[in-house]
Amino acid sequence: MAGALRFLFAWAGIGLCAALACARPVEPGPPAAPPVTSAPPEPVGVDPSLLTTSELAPGDVEAKCLSPLYLPRCLQARAHPEVRFTWSLSWDEYRTNERGDQVAYTESEMLTRRQQVIDRALADGVREIYPRRSRLSEVILVGPAPAVRGAMALPHVRMVTVNCADDDREFCACERLRVDQCAAHAFCQEVHGLPRCREPAALAGCTRAELCPTVIAHAYDPKGVLWQFSSGCLPAQPGWQPVAWTEATPPCEGAVEPR
Repeated sequence: MAGALRFLFAWAGIGLCAALACARPVEPGPPAAPPVTSAPPEPVGVDPSLLTTSELAPGDVEAKCLSPLYLPRCLQARAHPEVRFTWSLSWDEYRTNERGDQVAYTESEMLTRRQQVIDRALADGVREIYPRRSRLSEVILVGPAPAVRGAMALPHVRMVTVNCADDDREFCACERLRVDQCAAHAFCQEVHGLPRCREPAALAGCTRAELCPTVIAHAYDPKGVLWQFSSGCLPAQPGWQPVAWTEATPPCEGAVEPR
């Protein structure tokens, strides 16, 4: 009988210890590591045929694309006759008389020149034509290069610019380009920055933006590396994360790169 009682008390003690152990506060362990998010896949790039261009030959109307920015665009647009673009055709508002003085063309003369551009564009198949109300020396045409070249060739047309237009092929979707393809696309502006905020500068990607604000900007690339940019334009390629800095956080000082 005494042995049985000792056995029962022993089991009761074990149960009481187990209950007390369950009631004890659990010591906090190390904090859990934040989940590691995988970087988005890099763009696979576009078909190289979309990056083809052409050469300027003597007598080509593309010579009227005067600036270093627009000449490569005009030549690349000519190499893709199936893609629509937005073209600006302009002509002089003044002429030089026999005494060498600058004399403004009359309103009637300007309207006649504008109508000549419109008539030729219509004849060649352009259906989107936007005369400038505030400026008689410019017409905006939306269409492919073959339909616009006739109007470009008119003797009084002096300057041509070309930009992207909405089209089914998304020709100007700069975010689809691999970084190494940016230089070959005349309608995508390269974006250079400082990886880890240190020289030398490197090509980070490209953007469709025409003008970039003159402000310092920062962003993490898809691999989590912090970059500093001398303008507000960031690469359009996927995975870039802009960084908002406050006055209390100097740029690139004490920055922690994401895992």
